[in-house]
Amino acid sequence: MKEYLLVCKVLKPLGLNGEMKVYSYTTFRNIRYKKGNALYIKDNNEYKALTIKSHYSKGSNIEVISFKDYEDINLIAPFIGQELYALKDEKLLNKNEFYYSDLINLKVLDEDNNELGKVISVEEFPAQITLKISKNLAKTHFFVPFNDFFVKKVDLENKEIIIHLIEGLTD
Repeated sequence: MKEYLLVCKVLKPLGLNGEMKVYSYTTFRNIRYKKGNALYIKDNNEYKALTIKSHYSKGSNIEVISFKDYEDINLIAPFIGQELYALKDEKLLNKNEFYYSDLINLKVLDEDNNELGKVISVEEFPAQITLKISKNLAKTHFFVPFNDFFVKKVDLENKEIIIHLIEGLTD
């Protein structure tokens, strides 16, 4: 079964020749937006492939892309506000790297095996990547930096993450 990952969201057209600004969520920009690669748009629970014609970066998370056979502003109008996806490819990851989507809903435990909550999102801040964790039996959350000091083990098979708990982290 094919698995798709959210790559970007189309913001608006740029000019008349089919280029569009997108807000990028991927850390694999050079691969995802490479000329000739496919991105997918979801249409009635089916994914339609679009082939990248051109790409350049506008800095931060803003990219400009265009698609083959969509070289006119009128042809891309239906894409505005839509999300674009890529096929999940484990070969892009190095050892101990994970897709953010694989971390969502994992149980979070401390080193003494006490359950602290579950991952509800992965946030990218300028300083670092952070896990947003919903506390058990509470409607509150806390953040844990996704680095070797705090994250001791990610176990996708058992669907859990072991973290080093320091005073004040969950407050």
